[in-house]
Amino acid sequence: MMDLQGVLEEVKQLAVEVGTFISKQRETFDLSRVESKHSHDYVSYVDKESEKMIVARLKEILPVAGFITEEKTTEQKDEETELFWVVDPLDGTTNFIHDLAPYCVSIALRNEKEFLLGVVYEVTRKELYSAFKGGGAYLNGRKIHVSSFTDMDKALVMIGYPYNAEGYRRFCMNLSGQLYGHCASIRSNGSAEAEFCYLAAGKIDVYVESFIQPWDVAAGACILMEAGGKVTDYEGKNELWESGREVLATNGMLHEAMLKEISRARD
Repeated sequence: MMDLQGVLEEVKQLAVEVGTFISKQRETFDLSRVESKHSHDYVSYVDKESEKMIVARLKEILPVAGFITEEKTTEQKDEETELFWVVDPLDGTTNFIHDLAPYCVSIALRNEKEFLLGVVYEVTRKELYSAFKGGGAYLNGRKIHVSSFTDMDKALVMIGYPYNAEGYRRFCMNLSGQLYGHCASIRSNGSAEAEFCYLAAGKIDVYVESFIQPWDVAAGACILMEAGGKVTDYEGKNELWESGREVLATNGMLHEAMLKEISRARD
């Protein structure tokens, strides 16, 4: 049987090492080496080098596991792979390019049925979030839990703005309009993984986004669920959220209220 806690400790160390590399690169970052994957979606040499570092070490830690990675610097998981890593080497690249917080290193291990562990290192604040199945969630070694708010009027809501503006604009504007003035406030920070982790730590209470990717949600969702939170798609099911197509994440107690707001925003 795999020692999940032992694997987790190695992954945590790796995430901090890669985060330190990213932080040093930011000091001398060269804007001329930024590439555009498609409209307003960027990648840099830092993303690619960070992913290579992560992949090389994860192959040593767990040689049998496959990969799903954002920058695809290694062969991707095939249908027969039972265990696989889901990696975003630099979640929040646009923030990184503009020298804005937050941006993260994100690594999750899962099988076809469930997440087994998740690690997110928020580089700018040196916050290391981690969890493994059944083991609770932690921030820099301290156990964390979601907030206890039950009233939307007191909830701090994060709404993400994906690159698919045309497919998302109407829904996003409707939801923002409904919630504006009826919750504590609305924010967006540009890093899905950070938003999951802030939820897990009780810093925010709701996070909503569409049209993102599996590596944007994997590690953070694992951490959030171990901290007592809830993640579904916009129907309250598990159909779409793991793909990043529709993600509603909450402290659990606000989930039903948010599903109703989302339903109104989609009408």
